Amino acid sequence: MWFDEAGAATWQQARTHTFAPVDGNINLGYRPGVLWVRMEVQRAEHLIGQTPGTDWLLEVPPAFLDQVTLWIEPNANLVQGQAVQEPPSQQAGAAMHPDLRPQWHRNSVFMVKLPEAGLYTLWLRIQSDNVKAVTPVLWQPKALEQSNQEKTMVAGLFYGIFICITLTALILGLTVGAPIFLMCAGFFFLLGLNLFVADGWFGLLLFPGRPHVADTLSSSCMAMLCPLFASIFSRLLRADNYEPRFLGWYLRIIWVAGLVAVLILLDGHFAQVAPLVNMLAMTQLVVIFALALWMVPREPSSRWLLLALIPLLLPGMLRLARNAGFDIFTNWLDVSLFAGITLHAMLLLFFVARQVGASYKSNLQAKIQLVAGATQLAEQRDFVALLSHEFRKPIDVLDGILGNLKREPLDPVTSAQVGLMARAVARIRYVLSYCLDDARLTNLESAQRPYLPLVASDILQESLQQISEEDCQRVQLLEVDPASKALLDRARVMGDLPTLGAALKNLLDNALKYDPSGPIHLSVDAHGARLTFTVRDHGPGLQDKERDRLFDRFMRGQQHLHLPGVGLGLPLALKIVRQHGGDIAISNAAGGGAVADLTLPLVNRK
Repeated sequence: MWFDEAGAATWQQARTHTFAPVDGNINLGYRPGVLWVRMEVQRAEHLIGQTPGTDWLLEVPPAFLDQVTLWIEPNANLVQGQAVQEPPSQQAGAAMHPDLRPQWHRNSVFMVKLPEAGLYTLWLRIQSDNVKAVTPVLWQPKALEQSNQEKTMVAGLFYGIFICITLTALILGLTVGAPIFLMCAGFFFLLGLNLFVADGWFGLLLFPGRPHVADTLSSSCMAMLCPLFASIFSRLLRADNYEPRFLGWYLRIIWVAGLVAVLILLDGHFAQVAPLVNMLAMTQLVVIFALALWMVPREPSSRWLLLALIPLLLPGMLRLARNAGFDIFTNWLDVSLFAGITLHAMLLLFFVARQVGASYKSNLQAKIQLVAGATQLAEQRDFVALLSHEFRKPIDVLDGILGNLKREPLDPVTSAQVGLMARAVARIRYVLSYCLDDARLTNLESAQRPYLPLVASDILQESLQQISEEDCQRVQLLEVDPASKALLDRARVMGDLPTLGAALKNLLDNALKYDPSGPIHLSVDAHGARLTFTVRDHGPGLQDKERDRLFDRFMRGQQHLHLPGVGLGLPLALKIVRQHGGDIAISNAAGGGAVADLTLPLVNRK
């Protein structure tokens, strides 16, 4: 062989050039230029006259050859370099329309007639931007026809399976509604289209005589396969749970590179971009396989993806490496690639269906549990409301009787027992009060009552009205300066007055309970975009081990179990405030005691 990079040599010039011997296939990859191949054949004397017509058919793969020319020079024993008359040339290649070919074939085919016994020299001139691997083969006509039938049957089998897999993914994507199925259907479609075009038959049928169009379509499919392949497998591997930032940038770069490559290919720069697209595809295979290996210890289910990648990795890498010009080519490469890609698609679809099925089952179980939990919660609330309603009247009767007994002259033992019963009744009333408040808040949340603009004084007055007169006298509202008072008068929050008043009242109850004798300081301030109510007591303060669980339901300090309460006040207050977009923070105050800050977002400040 001799590779003419300039592509300007004539047959006479090539005939005088020194050719390098080739053992096997000729693999140049995507190298623009002209490849000259010289073959010497000899016809035996005893075969003359036994094969009338065309003796042989010369097949020159692959399909996408811009121009292929054949010269048959008899009497090859002439001294090389001697001036001889140029023999007639035959034209073939994908650039020829199929009607002008010796037979309908995806590769270049020439008629080779050897009329006399002796040596012949066959000169092949191949001009192409997509040479890949060239393997000239001399066939007897019947043998070539049989070979074509076998290859067509094998390829048709793989194509049929692949089309069924693609349609299955598409139907599942449209019926189940899982986007991953639609992504797989697009991936299978582009992969199959690339195979159909690269194999030759598809381009021969749709683009006869226009090999560059088929080449551009094939490489465009490969360019879009790279980002789609990376997106599907990164999603299946759940790699974004571990490296979301890196994976996000990686996918953006791959998608941009693929789209840019397609635009450049459509502009007619196949020879420059096709090698880069092949290198990108090889890189994607290696990166995704390495990512799958890295994810297996973290996501054990990823081991199934390795099984889906292995059938594609080896033949795909060999095919891409051959296309890029590396000296890798075997006779079984094309068949192994068909088989590997088909097996890869089947395993990938199985894995996706398995993962989507597990996710669907998990979501269904979660929905069932959610419905069951909501039903159970509704039943519990109805029961609490019914229980509170049924208990309220008997408790009022008991409370009234115990109040009358307290005013009667009783002996010390009876008086102590009456006091004990009164405290028990008060505790029951306290528990029922908080249960009703929680039920009322839930009903309010589900009803979605409209919020109204409120000022700080409205919330203060509502909260103070919900506590007893005795406790109200212990609450000291700290004065503010005239400028701050004017600011508070203009500050507005959107909310429901009864529930916001109940939230602040619960903070006051908490402070009054833990500081039974001292004054409770209450202040309000508007700063930035927040309105803050501050409740300060001088009680024992917070213990470190209990600080993180202050807002847990039924949470009470171990040292204060003798005090009234059930641990629902603070959780209820926090729930109310967070529904209004605010928050509550409680900490130890300097000098002893605790301080609670209730903040709400301000709106319409003027």
